[in-house]
This record gives sequence, C-alpha cells and structure tokens, in this order.
Amino acid sequence: MITLNVTHTPVEATQDILSSYLNLAMKASMQDVADAAVWYNDAQAVALDVARNLGTHLEIGASIVAAFSPRQTWGRNVINAIEFSHGNFVPGLANNRAMAETAKHIGFDALNGQKTNAFARNIAGDTNAVTIDVWMIRAAGLDASKGVNKTEYNMLADCVRTVAKEFGLAPSVMQALIWIVARGEAK
Repeated sequence: MITLNVTHTPVEATQDILSSYLNLAMKASMQDVADAAVWYNDAQAVALDVARNLGTHLEIGASIVAAFSPRQTWGRNVINAIEFSHGNFVPGLANNRAMAETAKHIGFDALNGQKTNAFARNIAGDTNAVTIDVWMIRAAGLDASKGVNKTEYNMLADCVRTVAKEFGLAPSVMQALIWIVARGEAK
C-alpha cells in the first residue's frame, strides 16, 4: 500500500486520493503513457514559439502560456498565447490578459495562483512542479466546482508525487498521465 506523510489533511482522505490517482495510472494504455511523456515537451515548444515572437526567454513564454490557461481548452490556450505574442488582441478573460501582460515582464512571479504558476514551471521544464487543475481535482474524487485551498492543492500535488515515485516517473509526467486518463474517462 502507498502511504503519504502529510500532516495537513486527514489520513483517510489522503489514502482515498492516492487510491484514485493510482487506479487511474494503472488504467493507462501504452499510448497514454507515451502521450504523457511528451505532453510538457510539446507545451514547451509552444512556449518557445511565444518567447521567440517576443524576443525573450523560455520562462516568459511559459508564463504567458500559463496565464492564458484558466478556463480555456488547451487549443484555445495555445491560440491566445501565440496571438498575444504577435501583439494581437486576445478575447476572453481580462484577468488572463492582465496576467500575460505582467508575465511578459516578470515571468513566473506574475502568476500568483498555484495552478498557473506550477503549469508555467512544468512547461519551462520543472518536472517536480505539479499542476492541479479541475481535471486533477475530479480525478481525486473531489468536487471541482468548489476548487481547493492551498493546503488541499499541496496535498493533491504530494499525492501525485507519491504515485509518480511508485511508477518511477517524474511528477509532471504522472500528472499528465492521470489528467489524460481522467479526461478520457469523462468522454
């Protein structure tokens, strides 16, 4: 049995989340694993395009991509980040545009949300950061409409890291794998 030493959440809840994440990882096909292994590399290619368009570096590009991620599909996220990098107006949430504008100057520090900050770091190549979005909350068996607080976010990220260690994968790859399987089951 996988166990996690986390003092900020009830052991039973942590074990349920570990079980949920472990079960999803075990359902993964070989194609799911292959897709998860390259997901953040592919996202990094987008961030590099954004950075090149702006004449800057990867941290800025990854931060801009992450800034456009809240409440967007990945396809829309990519389009918005590329359009922004070309200096075009990007429709959608004003907060996302404001974050992207700030990220253009200060990178990761523009992203105050745990999810967007971790997402930018994953895209930039940090394999230990763990992005917890609504799909990862659902995959944990929690109500995504309520979101999670910082303590719960950290606990979910720790659970992903624990399952990743069991499988010998980087936490970012395990997160991508769980996300892929959870999304696939929802279709």
